[in-house]
Amino acid sequence: MTRVAILHNSPQPTWSSRRLMKALSELGAKPVYMVWGHTGVGVGSQCPLRYRGRCLDVDAIIVRGFGRGLSVEKYMYRHAFLKAAESEGILVVNPADAIFTARDKFTSLRLLSKHGIPVPYTVVSENPSEALMEVGRLGRAVLKPITGSLGLGSFMVSSIDTAYYIVNLLLSLNQPIYLQRYLEKKGNRDLRVFVVEDRAVAAIYREAPHGFWKTNIARGARAVPASPRSEIVEAAVKSSQILGLIYAGVDIIEYEEGFAVIEVNASPLWRGLQSATGIDPARHIAEAVLRRARR
Repeated sequence: MTRVAILHNSPQPTWSSRRLMKALSELGAKPVYMVWGHTGVGVGSQCPLRYRGRCLDVDAIIVRGFGRGLSVEKYMYRHAFLKAAESEGILVVNPADAIFTARDKFTSLRLLSKHGIPVPYTVVSENPSEALMEVGRLGRAVLKPITGSLGLGSFMVSSIDTAYYIVNLLLSLNQPIYLQRYLEKKGNRDLRVFVVEDRAVAAIYREAPHGFWKTNIARGARAVPASPRSEIVEAAVKSSQILGLIYAGVDIIEYEEGFAVIEVNASPLWRGLQSATGIDPARHIAEAVLRRARR
C-alpha cells in the first residue's frame, strides 16, 4: 500500500489536509498526517529521515503548509528536509525547489516574465527613497511582503505620505520593500485558476466586497464559478509549468489593458473554489501523486 504523508505546520489536520487524506484513502493509499515540528534529518545514518524519533517510511510527501514568519534557519532546515527526502527517492509534492521559488514572489514573477507571461510592474528594494519615488511615479501601488499568503500584510497606497509609514515599518522588521503597480480589476474581482498536472481543473472569480480591493477568500471575497478564455487558461498552465509545480493556484487579474498573473501558489487553499464549482481538487491531486509515486 502506498503511504503518503501530508506535511503541515498545524498540529491538527486542516480542512484541505483532511480532504486529501480522504481522497487518498478512497484511492487505496495510506495517508499519514505529519507536523513540521516533529521532523528530523541526519547524515551518515541508516535512518536519514525521522518523524517523532522513528525512521520515516513513506512513498510520498504532500507539503500543505510551510509556516509563516519563519527564521532563515528554519527556512534552510525545511528545504534541507525536503531535498533529503527527494534524494532518498521519496516523491515530494510540490517539489522542494518549486515550493521555494513560488514562495518568493519576486523571483517567481521574474521567471514568468522571462518566459512571456504578463505580470505587473514590480520593484523590490531596501532603499526607502527608491520605493517612495516609485509610489510617486505610479500614483497607486501595492506594498506587500515578499513571501506570504491570504492577502495578509498587503497595503494599497496612493500617496507618498502613507507609503512613507509602511516602508519604514517594513524596514524596521528587516523586510525588503516589495512594490507593485496597482491594476484596477475589472468588476473588482480576480481569477483563481487551479492547475493539476498541466491541466486547469477548475476556476473561480473572487469578488471583493464593496469598498474593498483585496480579493482573497480569507479576506471576505465571494467565490463565483468562472470559465476564463483560453489565453488565460493557457497562461495559468504555463505559469505552473515554468515554476515546476505539480499543482498550483494561479491568481490572475483582468484589467483594461489585458491580464496579468499576480501570484502562483504552491500550497493553495480550495474550500471556496470547491464550494462554488462542486469540483474537489483533492481528488485530482491525490490521483496525480499516486500515479507518480507508483512509477
